[in-house]
Amino acid sequence: MQPAKWFLIIFLLYFIGFFTHALYLKKTVYGDGIFYYSWVRSIVVDHNIDFRNEYEHFGVNQIQTSTGLVGNKHSIGPALLWLAPFWWTHQIVRGNGYELPYQLATGATSLLLVLFGLVILYGSLHKWFEQLTSLLTTLAIAGATNLLFYGSIDTVNSHGVSFFVSTLFLAFLLSRQASWAGLALGFLGAIRHQDLILGIIALGLLQKKEWVRFFAGSFIGFLPQLIAWQFLYGSFWGIPYFTGEGFNLLHPHLLEILFSTKYGLFVYSPVIVLSFIGLFFWKHRLRWPCFLALLLELLLIASWSTWWQGASYGIRMFVGSLPMAAVGIAALFGIVTGGVLYMFSDSLTDTKHAKDWIWNSIGGIVLAAFSYLLLYTISPDLVQGFDIQ
Repeated sequence: MQPAKWFLIIFLLYFIGFFTHALYLKKTVYGDGIFYYSWVRSIVVDHNIDFRNEYEHFGVNQIQTSTGLVGNKHSIGPALLWLAPFWWTHQIVRGNGYELPYQLATGATSLLLVLFGLVILYGSLHKWFEQLTSLLTTLAIAGATNLLFYGSIDTVNSHGVSFFVSTLFLAFLLSRQASWAGLALGFLGAIRHQDLILGIIALGLLQKKEWVRFFAGSFIGFLPQLIAWQFLYGSFWGIPYFTGEGFNLLHPHLLEILFSTKYGLFVYSPVIVLSFIGLFFWKHRLRWPCFLALLLELLLIASWSTWWQGASYGIRMFVGSLPMAAVGIAALFGIVTGGVLYMFSDSLTDTKHAKDWIWNSIGGIVLAAFSYLLLYTISPDLVQGFDIQ
């Protein structure tokens, strides 16, 4: 089957999931999304960063900062990506910024960015792996990880957009565009600060003469967050996350974040296990930088004081690392599909027919599982009494 058809199926399922959930709840802004949304609403509607009215509307509180403003520890990065669609919605609706059209526009923007990120991820993988392997890996990331939830259900948050920017970082890095890769990494940090650790992957590709451009781009990409901290907290380095929270690197909760039945990454996204297996066997100079980046990301998450991340569907802080995890998954899938193609190359006419045979065998299973997971994510009642086995 052609990749375009599979992407169309993914797009339709994500859109159905998003609008079904949003229209049922009659909102897309809740939880941590309130704080990310407050940035864009305050900038566009109120032309300031005084969040008192936003917090009053949503029924939340934050402490007052030294500047006299109320704080917002959540990053400004997502709001910058939502800014243009939110502004256009405001020009049409002319409301107060809380109505459903504003929330739908914001959530739909994240949804589109996630879908665009999947296309970029497929293109990046296809530079290294066969079309079959690249597409199968992209389908696995889209339908067998918690990106399904944060890319189609809980979209007014930082996780979907962090996935998109992470795919840009990987694509620029593979194209050896050091400045753009650095810019993407810096902006990724302005969305999820801990994702800056993914810059380690650049060690496997960039030459020393490219590091200056890479670091300069990273600084420019992260600059909006520094400016936001300056205006809100009175200091460029006033990182609000370290107020009452922090890391305990000596006592990380690694087993919990991986295997907990309530939060575990391998429980909610078991396909990630394949990434570490694939990276171990992948004969490429990026193997160990990718492996190290993923391990350090997990260590940071496990060491955080609120490692369980509240009402998290799986370990949501790992979503920005999924494009890097996809490399390992693709490496393993490449070994497996290569072996299958080799076994059937004698009995089938040629390699193309072998690939068609594989797709006909797994296509229905993938689509059925994808649909089941989407319905279960929206509401378990929708699949009550149905056994996917």
